[in-house]
Amino acid sequence: MRRIPTDTPLWTYVLLAINLLIFILMEASGGTLRASTLVRFGANYAPLVANGEVFRLVTANFIHIGVMHFLLNALSLYNIGPLTESLFGKPRFIMLYLLSGISGATLSYFLTHGLSAGASTALAGMTGALFVYFFRHRNEMRDVARQYMIRILMIVAINVAYGLSPGSGVDNWGHLGGLLGGAALGWFFCPRYEVSQHAFGVVNPRKPRHEPELDNGSLMDTNTIAGNWLTVLIFVAVIAALVFLRGRIG
Repeated sequence: MRRIPTDTPLWTYVLLAINLLIFILMEASGGTLRASTLVRFGANYAPLVANGEVFRLVTANFIHIGVMHFLLNALSLYNIGPLTESLFGKPRFIMLYLLSGISGATLSYFLTHGLSAGASTALAGMTGALFVYFFRHRNEMRDVARQYMIRILMIVAINVAYGLSPGSGVDNWGHLGGLLGGAALGWFFCPRYEVSQHAFGVVNPRKPRHEPELDNGSLMDTNTIAGNWLTVLIFVAVIAALVFLRGRIG
């Protein structure tokens, strides 16, 4: 039984460091619980986005509201990030993270007027992408894929229940936008494995622990981010259209 080809996680830890640095800077600049600090650092706030500050749909994914918010998202990224990055590879992982985060922020902007921020939109996107990955490879991975899909559905159910509870303060539309965006991107970014005639260079010796395995020989991933340029272009165009439409609606 040979392992599937995977990548060594890097961007997960870079993103954790960026989020931590921004959190420290915000705490030193007035505190992450102050609305003025959140707005100054780029929180998602519909009136300002509609006024042309579209960059907030990106920056909002890197700032957090309070210590617990930061710690929960950092822990989630630490747990789910390495698996997602190792399976999808560095280029597709960072695109998944950024674009699903933006899609979540965009849906939140489109349907709400409040102040929102946090990496949970991107985390929801990675959750959706992972579910798609194991769904598409369910025939090869069998019990492993089934177990992962059940775990992911349980995580989603818990988050939905908490988000809908009174006083949770959760940006449910942002989470939904991230989840749908990540699932859509995950469908096209999902690795496509083919049996390789040569094992050399296919299997990365530096493997994360508890890695899923397939039992059909040496494999190579034939899907790449470069081969999905049209998918990325269409995805960005849809987001741009939603932002434009929301601005016209007012």
